[in-house]
Amino acid sequence: MNQPLHLKYRPKTFDEFVGNKPVIESLRSVFMRKEGKPHSFLFVGPSGCGKTTLARIVGKELGCEDRDFIEYNSANLRGIDTVREMIQQSRFFPLGGKVKTYLLDEVHQVTKDAQNALLKLLEEPPDHVYLMLTTTEPEKLIGTIRNRCVVHEVKKLLSRDLEYLLVKVLKEEGVGDFPEEAVKEIIKLSDGCPRRCLVYLDAVIDIENIELLMKAIQELDVSESKVIDLCRAIYEGKWEKIKGVLKELEEEPEKVRYAILGYFNSVFINSEVKREILPTMKSELDRYSKIISCFEQSFMYGGKAMLTNSCYLASKV
Repeated sequence: MNQPLHLKYRPKTFDEFVGNKPVIESLRSVFMRKEGKPHSFLFVGPSGCGKTTLARIVGKELGCEDRDFIEYNSANLRGIDTVREMIQQSRFFPLGGKVKTYLLDEVHQVTKDAQNALLKLLEEPPDHVYLMLTTTEPEKLIGTIRNRCVVHEVKKLLSRDLEYLLVKVLKEEGVGDFPEEAVKEIIKLSDGCPRRCLVYLDAVIDIENIELLMKAIQELDVSESKVIDLCRAIYEGKWEKIKGVLKELEEEPEKVRYAILGYFNSVFINSEVKREILPTMKSELDRYSKIISCFEQSFMYGGKAMLTNSCYLASKV
């Protein structure tokens, strides 16, 4: 099975990372030091612009092996007990290399008590432990967390950076005659987001007829970004946000159902279960499964009402 383009071409090194040169140069300078490297990094910025990718690259640069790179997200890092467990586990030495790295994705969603508990690890991390925090809403973090980290602001990409990315991927995929106007339209609709840019490209890359291609891109503008917003709101359990997206969606409910299933299936099959967070991660996988179950039945006859009800039930999982 072919990987989605946004996963297949996810950067693995600083050299592969497109855009945000000031951030890249700042991070490079850190690794030029022989000693005194910071142990806590905070990446802030819009979704889909490379915060998590940069955190993983930094982990690699630190010499962290895959099995010692422990990733938490908002679903498995909400409570104070999980943070305490993480602090306890951090005392143990890495299984392979010399360092152990923790990635806390969308850390602003954890409770205030959990954030306060995290401070202890940020203030006095073991020599072998490094922490990577990412967030789209840094204002929701307590000030002391922001003050304990080296903050890097990851911004939306410029149009020329997105064009470079698209042309590079098209070349790698062996597509030599992709219309220039289609490239420009994808760039415009992506709003500076490289992940969305590649998701859009992935959806239309095999369409040869130029008229059908341009029409498909326009339809993506309406559905893809809103469905992604809807899926994230479901995942975060934000009913008010879900209602807002549903009111704007004009697509056929059955089409939206398939898109939601595709999104959560992608998240499900790309989740890695690591020994150190096995119980928590299994619980999260169970949650993905239950969310998918909410959208198993066709909306052919229930229409928008059934879509709304399924979204509500999924948000309560």
